[in-house]
Amino acid sequence: MGYSHPMPHRFLYLTCSLSAALLLAGCTALGPGTISTSRPAYNQAVQRSNDQELLLNLVRILYRDTTYFTTVERIAASYEFNRSVSGSLNWQSAADAVSRTLSIGDATLALNEQPTVFYAPVEGEKFVRQMLTPMNPDLLLLLVKSGWSLDRVFSLGVQEMNGLRNAPSATGPTPALEPIFRDFKEAVRLMRFLQARGLIELGKQSGGEGLELRFNASEEFTQEAQRIKKILGLDVGRNAFAVVAGSDGQTPGDRIAISTRPLMSALGYLAQGIQVPELDLEAGRVQRTRRKDGQTFDWQELLDGVFLVRSSLEPPKNSSVAVQYRGSYFYISDSDLDSKSTFVLLNQLMALNATTSAGMGMNFTFGK
Repeated sequence: MGYSHPMPHRFLYLTCSLSAALLLAGCTALGPGTISTSRPAYNQAVQRSNDQELLLNLVRILYRDTTYFTTVERIAASYEFNRSVSGSLNWQSAADAVSRTLSIGDATLALNEQPTVFYAPVEGEKFVRQMLTPMNPDLLLLLVKSGWSLDRVFSLGVQEMNGLRNAPSATGPTPALEPIFRDFKEAVRLMRFLQARGLIELGKQSGGEGLELRFNASEEFTQEAQRIKKILGLDVGRNAFAVVAGSDGQTPGDRIAISTRPLMSALGYLAQGIQVPELDLEAGRVQRTRRKDGQTFDWQELLDGVFLVRSSLEPPKNSSVAVQYRGSYFYISDSDLDSKSTFVLLNQLMALNATTSAGMGMNFTFGK
């Protein structure tokens, strides 16, 4: 007697449902999944290339080569998801046996990505003017209020303060003789010492116009506060001093006259913190700076705690950013927190000055 099995249609339904579910699940996972995987990757790639370009231009300045800046204006990425499956189901029933065969043939699952990246040169009259115009003193206040230390902001953005010079000769091509900076550096380091203890503050004047540097009374650190006032020629009996623009060195004792740097000068200033291979110094590719006694001047006397870029002939193993130029690798050590902080501050200043040239975009499309 023949045997009729009641399951063929149900088995076919379950098999087809399972195959469809697997394909749909793959589509669902790959769609939103492209955002969580590709967005961080693009973000990190742009950030890393921005850092490399900025460091590269600092190295170029030291070698007196031409600087050049570009920006990533836009990234457009399209995704194409392809899937296919083929198969067959055979069902045979006899009196003494049931044979079930599921045959799935070729299956294809593919995700293609096609990114388009738009680059633009950062150049033009507006950009040049921004790079060569002294920073607005209000920008210094903005940076300090956002958490940056006084000494880092002033070291980078102030060229002279009540007649104290912050290495003005170091803001262009590397000078042959050591710059003047020691009194200025002592003053800003004392400012940082008091700022960390909440005993000095840069803010707006009580009337709301102009900047003011205020000392908060403290018997414990009176000596440091008086030392700052003495170096700057301030009235030791006062605790509030207006910060004004000026650099004549004849400021009365109730105010602090500062001369700010253009951003291009700040780049030249930090470029002196790059340690180049001795071979390049000997070959005359980089200016060697000397003391009055003829000995080689160490730029870290000026930039210690502010900025240091090392160089090596081999790829660095512990770097936060590195570039290869003229046969050497230049890098900031990943453990050098002071240099990394200054580099972040410089990036923020560059972002404030970035201006792309209209109609100068460069479009690069990467095929499948």
